[in-house]
Amino acid sequence: MHGKYRDKQLIALISEDNSEAFKQLFDRYWEPLFAAAVHRLQSDELAKDVLQELFIGLWEKRGSLTIQSNVAGYLFTALKHRIINKIKAENTREKYEKMTIQFYEANNLATEHQFFKKHLQEEMEKKAGELPDRCREVFELSRMEQLSHKEIGKKLNISPKTVENHIGRALKVLRPHLKKVVGFLLALPWL
Repeated sequence: MHGKYRDKQLIALISEDNSEAFKQLFDRYWEPLFAAAVHRLQSDELAKDVLQELFIGLWEKRGSLTIQSNVAGYLFTALKHRIINKIKAENTREKYEKMTIQFYEANNLATEHQFFKKHLQEEMEKKAGELPDRCREVFELSRMEQLSHKEIGKKLNISPKTVENHIGRALKVLRPHLKKVVGFLLALPWL
């Protein structure tokens, strides 16, 4: 693809599955969007996550993408909404972690809890690694990233019912193994 296209032309080309046009749009807006995201989130990593989600969403919606305003305005508005959602999610996660730590510290169980949690997580990741690729991917998005069935379906371009089936299959494999691990940890004398 040669030459510089205007934003609206790039959007039209992107809607026709033109990945070069998408790359040009990405290259054109990555830096200003990243700067805005870093300014609001105060984190390079969170900013990168939000921008990745934004551009993935843009590519996934390319077939039905209609932008009434200017493209820059659309992208910055979409970024603003994603930042708000990310801040809400981070605040909820941090609040839950603080409450959990406070509870265990108050009950003098913080060290044991950390060991238990770490061991369970390692075992879960190890066993999840043995799942078929798509099943593992769906399970990780559901349980590790806390995405809904609908969000996973959109992200992987599969139906929510297929997502549900993959999670059911994963849990069927993981539950017996995790029961053994939990039983072992609970039998330890320090708990």
